[in-house]
Amino acid sequence: MRLGRKSILAALLLAVCPLAAAPVTAQENGSGLRIGVVVPAEGNFSILGDQILQGINVLKDNSGPAIAEILEEPDSCDPAGGEDAASAFVEAGVDAVIGFLCMESLSSALPILSASGIPSLTLGVRSAIVAEDANRQGLLFYRMAPRDDDEAKMVTRTISTDWVGKPLALVEDGTIYGRELMESVRILLEEIGISPIFVDNFRPSQDRQFGLVRRLERSGATHVFIGGDRQDAATIARDSVEAGLELTFLGGDALNAADGNPPLADGFFAVTLPDARYMPSATRAISQFDQAGIPVGNYTIAAYAAGQVLMAANRAAGLSSAPLADHLSGRQYFTAIGQIEFDEFGERKDNPFELMVWYNGAFVPADLSGGNTGQGGTTQ
Repeated sequence: MRLGRKSILAALLLAVCPLAAAPVTAQENGSGLRIGVVVPAEGNFSILGDQILQGINVLKDNSGPAIAEILEEPDSCDPAGGEDAASAFVEAGVDAVIGFLCMESLSSALPILSASGIPSLTLGVRSAIVAEDANRQGLLFYRMAPRDDDEAKMVTRTISTDWVGKPLALVEDGTIYGRELMESVRILLEEIGISPIFVDNFRPSQDRQFGLVRRLERSGATHVFIGGDRQDAATIARDSVEAGLELTFLGGDALNAADGNPPLADGFFAVTLPDARYMPSATRAISQFDQAGIPVGNYTIAAYAAGQVLMAANRAAGLSSAPLADHLSGRQYFTAIGQIEFDEFGERKDNPFELMVWYNGAFVPADLSGGNTGQGGTTQ
């Protein structure tokens, strides 16, 4: 429980920096927030780092004096890099840190930042283990990203509410991602008394999937969940249509990727993060991004929302004697990505994933009751 956090942090502070003076915070000096940002500066993930920096800077540019400064440190995705970034932020006296796309750097940075009363909001780490360790040590950890079990929970919710009584098949591609996602869904469904009529796997990255399609036909399934990537999902859907089957397909977050050959057909459902442009809460933020000429992506809007949470928490802290971190849990914050509330473990109380459907070249919010069509058939 986080109730013992203050005593744990006090001990950490004495152990880590017994002679150091506490940094002057925005709450104490009445100035704007100083926010640290830890992002990859090179490699394949640097584009995500750029998105995060763009997102938080657009918020800063449109928030007057509420955010005084954005300080950046590179995320090398290893423990040493996390320690270096955390130490630099402690020395600079930032009020909070956002970013952290890698578990290794986040895990090593958390004790150092928490010892100085600096909360960390991760935008990318989904591992449940990080939160469990942080809670056990009383660290100031908060997750804006989905948890690694949120995807399976939302898939299960979709199947158990919208596919009730439908002949269900669960198939996966044999990869760690596909197998673990499908198995998690199967177990969650079993716990609520739902059993698929067919469970199978398939070889990924094949030009044709007629073998699986024939097995699906023999099974009698009409609704199919696929634990696999976008290309295989599109191939299975195409081949099922060519075989004359009317199947409704659902996939996971891996479907939210670049289109390929064959393209994903309209009507394919996926549990994924919603596009901010379809979120009423993001209207103002999107206008600001458009004015700045910056594309709106998942990480740009997440960084913007993280800054909104910190601004609101800082305003609340300014009206009390409690530090900013004490105002992060147990409060509702209205952001560009909707209402955010953290529980006592720093986890979001909502599930960020939503049911979306591919239509006209984009994933749009799915309204099953409105008669959206699945690949080869309806969801009704």
